[in-house]
Amino acid sequence: MDEALELYEEKERTLGERTMRELERMVLLNIIDTRWREHLYEMDYLQEGIHLRAYAQRDPLTEYQREAYQMFEELTSSIKEDFVRYIYRVELVRQDEPARPRPQRISANRGDQPAPSAAAQARSEKVPRNAPCPCGSGKKYKKCHGAVA
Repeated sequence: MDEALELYEEKERTLGERTMRELERMVLLNIIDTRWREHLYEMDYLQEGIHLRAYAQRDPLTEYQREAYQMFEELTSSIKEDFVRYIYRVELVRQDEPARPRPQRISANRGDQPAPSAAAQARSEKVPRNAPCPCGSGKKYKKCHGAVA
């Protein structure tokens, strides 16, 4: 027990108190989230099959309460065990953010020709008659610009 406490204190000194608390919080939330979901699935499974206890002359309600309590106790103990296991095994890796490359404007066409406008591109593609008009009016193409064509 003393050895485990010494290892914990050493890890806290190397990481710093604030970082250690944040790490504990993240690990604990992750474990609780995972285990709680598993617990809820197990409770659903228990609820589906508890009515069969009536065939064995046992009250399904008391059996459900008893088994649900046992499952909750197992949940809390498994959360504690997992937390201790993960907190001693976890190691933080600090990495510097890589320099982001500057965005460049690259045109698919030649540099001496301007890029076609959005309206010209929309006209070059055949628009279905019942599709919304590309001009943005909200009308169908056949009622807006399609009527002209």
